[in-house]
Amino acid sequence: MKNRKLISIFLIAVAILCLIAAIVMLIFAGRVSGYKKPLQIIVGTLLLLLALLIAFYWWIFRKEDQNFFLYDGQAEQNIPIEQLTRQKVLERMTYFIGELASSPEMLWSGNVLEWTGKFGHRGIFKPLVAYKMLYDLGMQSPNSPYWDYLANASDEALGILCASLERADEKKFVRAFRLIMESEPKPGPQMKEFLNKNTDYLAGRMLSYTKRNIDCFY
Repeated sequence: MKNRKLISIFLIAVAILCLIAAIVMLIFAGRVSGYKKPLQIIVGTLLLLLALLIAFYWWIFRKEDQNFFLYDGQAEQNIPIEQLTRQKVLERMTYFIGELASSPEMLWSGNVLEWTGKFGHRGIFKPLVAYKMLYDLGMQSPNSPYWDYLANASDEALGILCASLERADEKKFVRAFRLIMESEPKPGPQMKEFLNKNTDYLAGRMLSYTKRNIDCFY
């Protein structure tokens, strides 16, 4: 994001300099005579056109500069990263997962996390999807049928989910998750309590991961 801001600033600066140079050339063209006058007019006009072209390119560049998590559709611009909240990340990931899988059942029972080309550059979204899957479970009541998705998930699918979290340095959390899975039928009361109590942790880690990798979400 910093690189894009620097490019944007550079384009604006160049456009302003070209505009100033064009104005100066056209003003002084009236004070000279001979071959210099038409030459200055031509150069001034070209500089003016260049300034307009750079300004137009900057406008297009800015319009395309839409971060998945930061872009505000009403304001048509990215919000400062300091204003990014857990709720915003959760909402955007709800949308992302909705585009990825037609239902939670598909997300848990299929091999969605194995798909390539669906998670951004180098699978940057995978840990966020894994976080959100567990967060959504943790938000359920103990008797919710939503827990059946975890109960019916294959060992392979759970292994991929854990590997996705480990990419985000969640080694301790994954270790605890695996130990609970091995110690009781899935999902037992211990797992339900574990995820219920860690929804704030998961949401916070999603926000931290997003901010840490914000340049990858364009």
